[in-house]
Amino acid sequence: MASVAELRSLNVVTTAACNLRCAYCYQNAKTARRMEWDTLQAAVDLLLRSRQPEIRLVFSGGEPLLQFPLICRAVDYAEAVRPRGRRLRYVISTNGMLLAGAVANFLVRHRFDIQLSFDGVKGAQRLRGERTFPVLDGVLGRIRRDHPAFYDEHLSVSLTLTSTTIPLLAGSVAYLMSKRVKEIAISPTFTHDTGWRPELIRVLDQQFRRIFKASLSHYRASGEIPVVMFRRSRAAAGPRPRGLTMCGVGRGEVLTVDVDGQVLGCVTFAESMQAIGPGLLRESRDSMRLGDLRDRRLGGRLKRFPVVVQGAGIFNGKHDKYSSYGRCADCEFFTECGVCPASIGHIPENTDPNRIPDSVCAYNLVAHRYRQRFPTEPDSADIVSGRAPFMRLMREMQAAAKVARRNRWRPSHAHPDVKARAARRST
Repeated sequence: MASVAELRSLNVVTTAACNLRCAYCYQNAKTARRMEWDTLQAAVDLLLRSRQPEIRLVFSGGEPLLQFPLICRAVDYAEAVRPRGRRLRYVISTNGMLLAGAVANFLVRHRFDIQLSFDGVKGAQRLRGERTFPVLDGVLGRIRRDHPAFYDEHLSVSLTLTSTTIPLLAGSVAYLMSKRVKEIAISPTFTHDTGWRPELIRVLDQQFRRIFKASLSHYRASGEIPVVMFRRSRAAAGPRPRGLTMCGVGRGEVLTVDVDGQVLGCVTFAESMQAIGPGLLRESRDSMRLGDLRDRRLGGRLKRFPVVVQGAGIFNGKHDKYSSYGRCADCEFFTECGVCPASIGHIPENTDPNRIPDSVCAYNLVAHRYRQRFPTEPDSADIVSGRAPFMRLMREMQAAAKVARRNRWRPSHAHPDVKARAARRST
């Protein structure tokens, strides 16, 4: 049973407009529609009704920074009415084209988590726009120069992979690592990839082999794992539960408010910027609808939401899902693999809620094989026992400790007795 008190994150679509036309974007009917202040205010109020100790307000679109004044107003309002002791984090998902000057300074000042959509080298980024690469390259450079701590802690890059950009993947990851990006998330496009063909699996494997080697080298030198796919901790293997869901949307802990105030279970089903034809996607969208933000019946609908989602086949029954490469239930990566359910609805003329795209399945098969080979992140027991890598950070800490011990007996501001002992030590 879901409730507003369990809400952890609220995604607000500030505008259906965008300043780019990315070739693979699911938002296929962008308009100039934008969220009015009273709707956004009501959305913030809804989020603050949560009883979770930490909550997130996520600004998305379209391109949310096209409504930057509205975002500023929302943050000012949220800070004024936020209950004491409630940690509120701000997140923005942006293409980065407007991420400069006063806009960047505002996001830094309020410690936004910036999720930057950036596909890497020029050839890969071309699917987003011919002139976008130099702009985003400059954005990364300026933020890292002007706000280095913020850059390390609050900026991540989301790279979308298509059949066209597979040969450029390793180069794109290497480029982002050279820019010292601390978090790089790679995801295959969940819209239909018309260029996918089975022989690309070999190319994908070659690219991941290069990414694996570079990431392993980087990890041994610094202790950092920028590529999110390779981050894993030691966990015991367990049974494969039946009835496993494809994603956590049915829990109702993350909701979306569209520009007109309509509440949905996932932003990928927001209707303000996409046209959804008849079929699985439209049927699934209907199950995502929770009604108007200000409707008093919203709480009741939210309580019934998990049951409604359970009835939409694309979100559940992971055991029954399959692709041309096999059944999910038979896969060694069954419990680890992730597939966006919306991708099932994007397969042209598909009527089977269990049929997942071959391109997405192939990506997971290759990526998880290399993930499985990557070292687990050390826990406290690893560090104490010496099993953890002797990382650069540890060496720096040891060097700092030595300096501190040397400086401990400096007599400049010490008591006379201490000065005398220091003088005797020096002789």
